[in-house]
Amino acid sequence: MVKELEYRQFKLSSGEEIVCEVMEWNDEADVEILVRKAMRLTLMEMGDGTKFYSFRPWMIYQEHPEDILILNINAVVGIGFPPDSLLKQYHEAVNEMASMNETREQEFAESVNESVDKIERYLNIMDSGSNVIDMFDPKKLH
Repeated sequence: MVKELEYRQFKLSSGEEIVCEVMEWNDEADVEILVRKAMRLTLMEMGDGTKFYSFRPWMIYQEHPEDILILNINAVVGIGFPPDSLLKQYHEAVNEMASMNETREQEFAESVNESVDKIERYLNIMDSGSNVIDMFDPKKLH
């Protein structure tokens, strides 16, 4: 049987509000709630007084959809059931967050590959018999 996903809106003692998917509720002996896809809900106000809400990742670099976060129940002031309109926007924000994470991981992998290529080229030059002297060769006096 597939467990139905539970989404909740938490008001934290810090004043922050987050919307997330609850993976596991705490029991009587535990103060931790396991959540994922946690997005902070922020109120923005334009210069003309227009107000709107936006989502931001709650924790920096915890942006992969499978990243599990632990929420301390003692930091929770209130819990609500997010309305469908909010959940629709939340899912769009989570998809965008996952896309950003994928892009960042891809850029990092490309950067690592470039660095490895540079090191390999350097080592090939050192082994090519060129007129470059290996200063780390203990057999050669410099």
